Amino acid sequence: MAESKLVEQATEKLYGLPPGDFTRARDERAKELRRDGERDAASAVKALRKPTVAAWALNQLTRRRRKDLDALLSAGEELRAAQEELLAGGDRSGFQKAATRERTLVARLAADTATMATEAGERSGGLLEKVADTLHAAALDEDTATELRTGRLVREREAIGGFGTTAGPPPATDRAAAPSSKAPKKRSAVSPKTPKRRSAKRAPKRSQPDRQALTAARTDERHARREVEAAERAVRNAQGRAEAAEAHAREATERARTTAERLKDAKRAQAAARKAHTRAERSLAKAEDAAS
Repeated sequence: MAESKLVEQATEKLYGLPPGDFTRARDERAKELRRDGERDAASAVKALRKPTVAAWALNQLTRRRRKDLDALLSAGEELRAAQEELLAGGDRSGFQKAATRERTLVARLAADTATMATEAGERSGGLLEKVADTLHAAALDEDTATELRTGRLVREREAIGGFGTTAGPPPATDRAAAPSSKAPKKRSAVSPKTPKRRSAKRAPKRSQPDRQALTAARTDERHARREVEAAERAVRNAQGRAEAAEAHAREATERARTTAERLKDAKRAQAAARKAHTRAERSLAKAEDAAS
């Protein structure tokens, strides 16, 4: 069986397990693959990171409530489109309707997901909030939505560039990535005078953890890059909203000034009309007296 398929099968199974079973099952599967001669696949499986309780619960949501999840992600797409229309001068009611639908779906799915985790015996501080934040993030960011659809989240997310939300802290470094910080010291410890033959013999001993560290480092870099891109989009969106708000404020000020001037003109016209009416009444009275 191809290496990629072996890793795919193992990954799909592992991220469906309870968090407490993940590490043991991952290590056992990595050992099995190594015994079968699939060293690269074993390294890739060994580098898989254990999900947090919130991430595990969301992975189960993806597996058990796919239609509901798709409905939320669709609502998120509608919300992003409504926001763009609003910034372009569109109707605010459409944006408010889309935002209400997205919030309602997030609240319902977050509550169901937290309940499912609790019933399975999985508990975590602030679980409901973490799940809700991640669902908001998936609704507002396509990269997070794509990751959630796979059912292989490693940790919860915070909505970046959302409406009133901010970016969360950078991802914590996984234990599998630890060898990478020590690797340079090992290489620097080798004297320049060390024969090439001796270095070649020692290389295989470092290759296994090096591959694990590289896989973990690539995963962390990909997550970090996505957060940077999302943060940059958030800055652009916030700047666009600020500029639109300033433009609306200027327009409102101008409309208020124009309205005030029109009100003054109307009052002056009203006063003149009343005076004219008074004069007309007097003239009418005089005419009636003369006619009698």
